[in-house]
Amino acid sequence: MLKTTLCTVLSAVMPVFVLFVLLIPTIGGAAGGGAVQFIIEPIDYDIPSEVAAAAEQGKTLIVMFGQNGCPYCAKMRNRVFPHAKVAAQYAAHFVLFEINIKGDLEVVSPAGQAMTEKQYAAEMRARATPLFVYYDKDGHDVLRLTGYQEPGIFMTAGCFVTSEAYKDGTSFLTFVRSGK
Repeated sequence: MLKTTLCTVLSAVMPVFVLFVLLIPTIGGAAGGGAVQFIIEPIDYDIPSEVAAAAEQGKTLIVMFGQNGCPYCAKMRNRVFPHAKVAAQYAAHFVLFEINIKGDLEVVSPAGQAMTEKQYAAEMRARATPLFVYYDKDGHDVLRLTGYQEPGIFMTAGCFVTSEAYKDGTSFLTFVRSGK
């Protein structure tokens, strides 16, 4: 009797268990369990070199200004960067690295000047974080986004830069409103 009941329960539960075990990696991957491919750890924080290296790959450099304990920086890292569509678009077109607005590491600015992270952040007027600065292939900043961005608007920012809409004087706001 017990053996029959146990077999009945196992036969009912086993397909659900197998399905659960098979879905765990998929759920983890969809939530952003893996490394985000467009984020790099620069060796020397030399922005002109990073712009050139990105351009050699056919990509554009983004510098994310952040700071320790920034909840919106963490929200971008945890929710937006791993989003499947964002990760795909940005991996194909961009390279991103972070600068700490209170940091003391040496940075070489696009103008070739060596300074600390906090000096460069002050020069760039990075007060609120995160601040995303998109550079074109010549090292000019072409878009600045401040604060947490939902995946849709972050993807639109990527389209704005990759389409080079800024070259004809189109503002990002006009680009967003046009629905491109």
